[in-house]
Amino acid sequence: MSAPGRAYIKQSAHPSSHHANNSRAVWDPRAKSAVADAVAVPNLDPARAARAALDEYELYKQVKRTRSELTRIASAAGARSSDSSKAPLLLFERWVARASLAPNGLAAPLLPNVDFEGGLMRDFVRHGASEKDGERAAEDAVSRAREAAARWLRRREGFTTEEKATETRILVRERGAFITLQLGSLKPYVKVTKVHLGKLRALYCRRMRRGKPLPGDMGSIEYQTFAFAVYALLLRYESLGGAGYQAALGEDAFDILHEKLGVTVECFASPLNCRYGAFCSQFIDVDGYFGSLGSFFAASFEPLEGSFEVNPPFVPETMLLAVEKVESLLARAERECAALSFVIIVPAWTDCKFWAALLASVFLICDHDVVKAQDHGFCDGSQHARPSHERHRVSSYDTGVWYLQTRKAAQQWVVTDSVRGLVIEKMRNALGTVKNVQELEKRYRPDNSLQSKKKSKIM
Repeated sequence: MSAPGRAYIKQSAHPSSHHANNSRAVWDPRAKSAVADAVAVPNLDPARAARAALDEYELYKQVKRTRSELTRIASAAGARSSDSSKAPLLLFERWVARASLAPNGLAAPLLPNVDFEGGLMRDFVRHGASEKDGERAAEDAVSRAREAAARWLRRREGFTTEEKATETRILVRERGAFITLQLGSLKPYVKVTKVHLGKLRALYCRRMRRGKPLPGDMGSIEYQTFAFAVYALLLRYESLGGAGYQAALGEDAFDILHEKLGVTVECFASPLNCRYGAFCSQFIDVDGYFGSLGSFFAASFEPLEGSFEVNPPFVPETMLLAVEKVESLLARAERECAALSFVIIVPAWTDCKFWAALLASVFLICDHDVVKAQDHGFCDGSQHARPSHERHRVSSYDTGVWYLQTRKAAQQWVVTDSVRGLVIEKMRNALGTVKNVQELEKRYRPDNSLQSKKKSKIM
């Protein structure tokens, strides 16, 4: 291992005041949740961790190929029926999000097995395809994804002993404020800030080592096992893309929710963007080693008490299902006279079913608030790979903030006008370095027109 890498480990073991302050910005280790681990994770030995990293690399290649084929399919379908020949933004991400809601909806991680409720077909139609062309395009896309999943499974079973031996080490290098991790000689490498890597190390030690710290030697078996897990995690989210889907409330707003309303668990997060050590996430196979409680939609996740934040991906089907589960959990808690509370953050898409469901909720404790897009922002989904001054980004949409509670929770965590005002005020602190969505698009997608106004969670 390189000497700079070893120097970094020493630095992290005894962080400076500046480093410690940055760490508190990206997560709050003080928040304690009474929610028990929802999903058990297997022991992670070096061989299992190395194999998982190699599997993830092969998955990355298949997802990349599927994305390319989806773009081609979308462009062809649109060109046949309209002047549009570019694929809509976040088409793949929305497809994956919807497929994840269906039983056996994924043929492999990130590779859909279905067009859930025709969502992909409708995306093609909205993009300019005829309904007939949209149906054909969706069928073609599903077929391509299934083929990619089959290739991945065959590849996993066909690794040679030489390949396993050659690519079963992680190269960790320091590059300024960032750390890169590379699986042997394979490209690409993945990148993470030192602060976020420190957060991942703390979460990993909590979950997998009962709080025992990792050794400082990056060549040690213990550290290499951790590095394999980090590599697989980072590459999974690199493959997923759609940083906007992984956006989160800013740290100041989260601190108010924790201080005033006892929030200690996020229902939609990842190890990379979570504010607390307890969170639900989509990919338990890679997230579980860093504290994930599993999917919010899993039958095993049924809290009876506690205070939770709900900020699902901005996909209408996902948000509706999330609201329905919140309602179900609250109804059960009310019958048991338990204190259960949810703060729900969703776009102000007033014509969608999830919005109507929220308005009709018997657990709505007060009026909802709507924050104008230009007046607030979020932590970017790629904050772990960006300079600290670019962690935040302005919102693309007006945002609704909803408070749903059982009667006992309403007595324990009182939602006053003052609290609601503080939440909105703190959401303003995450505006970022650009003033509006137009500037954001020019910076991050200079070759695209403002398609970001389509309904997708780009914030």
